[in-house]
Amino acid sequence: MGTGTATDGAGAASPGGRAAELIDQLPRGSWQERSFAFWAGRQLQATDRWWQPLSAAVLGATSAVVSAAVALGFRNVVVVDLHKLTDVLEAERTRPIITVSNHESGVDDPLLWGIMPWRLWTPDNTRWTMGAQELLYKTPPLNAFFALGQTIPTIRGAGIHQLAVEIGLHKLNHNKWVHVFPEGKINQGPGLLRFKWGVGRLVMEAERTPVVVPIFFSGLREVLPLRQPVPVPWLNPFKRELYVRVGDPIDLSAQVREWRAARSVLDSPEAAAQLDRRVRAAISERLRAAVDDLKTEFSCASAPPPEARARQPSQAPDPAKPA
Repeated sequence: MGTGTATDGAGAASPGGRAAELIDQLPRGSWQERSFAFWAGRQLQATDRWWQPLSAAVLGATSAVVSAAVALGFRNVVVVDLHKLTDVLEAERTRPIITVSNHESGVDDPLLWGIMPWRLWTPDNTRWTMGAQELLYKTPPLNAFFALGQTIPTIRGAGIHQLAVEIGLHKLNHNKWVHVFPEGKINQGPGLLRFKWGVGRLVMEAERTPVVVPIFFSGLREVLPLRQPVPVPWLNPFKRELYVRVGDPIDLSAQVREWRAARSVLDSPEAAAQLDRRVRAAISERLRAAVDDLKTEFSCASAPPPEARARQPSQAPDPAKPA
């Protein structure tokens, strides 16, 4: 998009053309490269007559597996305020939807969506999500599976103008739901990482400003810890617990309108680029704060009550010392 921007309403410039240009530029030397380029093109439009039934089959099979995994693989599953997401999904779709969350493990998607009602496991109501291209799109069969499973190939570190973001914008401009892990990588540390600015660009440059729903979850880092010798998910119905909390939808329309108004009077590309960076950073940080608030609520809810903490000695008594 360069320094150009979409505007709300009819007549807005579509980023689909830019995504198609990037797909046309993909290498096609090997069978894997030709396969990847083919599925990227089909995924962008998703209008082929065969796309809907094949995508529905992949999503249906995936939903059955992950729903069973969540039901049978965890001792306890706590979901708080899921209606805040399902209400948005089932309302009349006049604007696109973005969900943002923390990123605990390599199985966050699809296991996280095992909490969703069966009625929403359809291509129109299933998320489009961004997944690491180097991990998922490795062979022609995997290219087909993940493309039909609505996973957009993303090159980590390639910036906010890469093909994945352009495809994400194209989906948003068709009122789809796009899920983003804005930390940009798996994070099993105590705090959230800085949110990457790509999510800010998605919010700012979609033709209709998306509704953003923040989500925090905990429990999947134990399923697939980093640096595990064998990277195989380990579900345990006697031990594992999954907690998911959905936050209030966030409407950033006013902030986006202010950005567009301020940008329209700037007379240099450099000034416009500086403004874009500031607003992307501000939106990304606001969304991070929303997820962090949900994390804080989880930490407070899972902490022992004050009286229990008061009864716990800070140090075990030394038997060698007299009482």
